[in-house]
Amino acid sequence: MMKKLYILIALLLCAAFVFTACGQKKEAPAAAPTETEASVYATTASGKRIVEKQGPVEASWFDDAVIVGDSITLKLSYYCEEHPEALSKAQFFCAGSLSYNNALWDIDDENAVHPVYDGETTLTEECAKKSGASKVFIMLGMNDVGVYGAEGALQAAKELTDNILALTPDVSIYIESTTPIAEGCEIGDLNNETIREFDKLLKGFCEENGYMYLDLYSLFQDEKGYLKNEYCSDSEGMGIHFTDTACNMWADYLKENV
Repeated sequence: MMKKLYILIALLLCAAFVFTACGQKKEAPAAAPTETEASVYATTASGKRIVEKQGPVEASWFDDAVIVGDSITLKLSYYCEEHPEALSKAQFFCAGSLSYNNALWDIDDENAVHPVYDGETTLTEECAKKSGASKVFIMLGMNDVGVYGAEGALQAAKELTDNILALTPDVSIYIESTTPIAEGCEIGDLNNETIREFDKLLKGFCEENGYMYLDLYSLFQDEKGYLKNEYCSDSEGMGIHFTDTACNMWADYLKENV
């Protein structure tokens, strides 16, 4: 009888131990991202993870994007108005002579160049706040490098990006390289060598801060580093603006590389 009692007590103690252990069981820590997963994401300055490379996206992916630029991007905006299948409802924040540097000027400066949004002259840094966008694409530099050089253009790019994030810290930043100039159209310091130097600095800046860098220069250059003639709409003039064919390539490149 006593032997059976001892066995019963032992069984009860075992059951109590198992129940207690189950009740105190901790969840396993989340697994670290695999190498493949880690390569799919980039991190913005505010700590937000964004998809870096995951195959082509649909045009509707740009419905919450704003695209900042000068007259080169202005041409893209006209193309997208006529071809909504290109970038869907992407909004554009452009001005003909906009640059990283003059975007920093006071809005009431007599020489200021700022975009007009909803009929109102607006500081470039307000692009995401005004448009409600969560993704900001910036393509400037052509109007900077000939005046301020590569280093001066980069410093202004840093300031403008900081100003945008100060107003809208959760936006994802995508910075597009400056594009090449057609052969015979370089003027003084406004040349492809300076543009390539600036783009190299710009790429390093993006890598340091977790912004996505989009290399448009390589997309449109010929074998000598000039803007290909078939992509240039003003080869007898400034040699920097695009044809519809180039704009179509540009939109496709963005969809394939964001």
